[in-house]
Amino acid sequence: MLKLWNKALPVATAAVAVCFVGQTTAARAVTLPPAVAGFRLTTAPKTYGPSTLADHVDGAAQAVMRYHFKSCLYGIYAPGGKGSQVITADVYTMADTLDSFGYFSAQLSPGAAYVKHVSVGAGGFLLNTNVTFWRGPYVVSVTIAANQPTSSFHTAMLSIARAINSRLSGSSAEPTGLHILPAGRVPYSEMFQRRDVGGERFLTNGFSARYAAAGQQATLFVCEYPSAGAASSAYHNYLSSSSKPFTLAPGAHPQLIHGLGSSAFMVKTRFTGSVIAALKGKFVVGMFKVANVAAARRLVTSTVTHLH
Repeated sequence: MLKLWNKALPVATAAVAVCFVGQTTAARAVTLPPAVAGFRLTTAPKTYGPSTLADHVDGAAQAVMRYHFKSCLYGIYAPGGKGSQVITADVYTMADTLDSFGYFSAQLSPGAAYVKHVSVGAGGFLLNTNVTFWRGPYVVSVTIAANQPTSSFHTAMLSIARAINSRLSGSSAEPTGLHILPAGRVPYSEMFQRRDVGGERFLTNGFSARYAAAGQQATLFVCEYPSAGAASSAYHNYLSSSSKPFTLAPGAHPQLIHGLGSSAFMVKTRFTGSVIAALKGKFVVGMFKVANVAAARRLVTSTVTHLH
């Protein structure tokens, strides 16, 4: 199990200082193990950068580039180093821990029955023919590319992932800022997004998680901005976007919430259900797809109260 995400984090009892806009992590040069569990590299590993990544992953490059991508080291393993039935390994190096965690969390479908969570690096998930994990500024994906692979391929896939992890630098600690999300999170639903939080282009640098107490898909987010002015602009853009006639649910209208942050509103929309958002200093806190408004207000209020 992915211990990091599964532990219960209590709601803070005192104000906490948070800063996750500009974190950076020094990344050590990565090398791939030449041989693991009877599988050997078939050729010298290749390295792809921002200008060549599309040559390697094609349509997936845009998703990777959202997270301050620096390089990808790619290797191919085969039994004894020969044959067309192989295991591939990709080691993505990002600018910092936030970006690696963000890209990793974007790959995960929380609660999917076919996903198993494994203890590799800072945490990972296992599919039938793939294991993906993150650690420090790295995201690693090891994939079986073989027809009807034998059990030796599945054993080697996880062994290769663990061998790569042993060569990585960087902490396995959770990203700074994740602790600002209150207790009660749906396990493995935590994310960090550099942009497009809740599908809104102006909601950026945000941690989020789902909260079943407020609805099956209810999601709470905390976005940090470089300044209070930038946060205010994003908040008012969110209010404006949520209040447009074609966005509002039939008969709905925005309601201001007094005493929550420096400004707050609640509105029911066609596309993201009931929305609650608040502004406090450099932060915009909110929830969307809310079914239980009272529970959502408690969660947002608790989060806002302990920010400074």
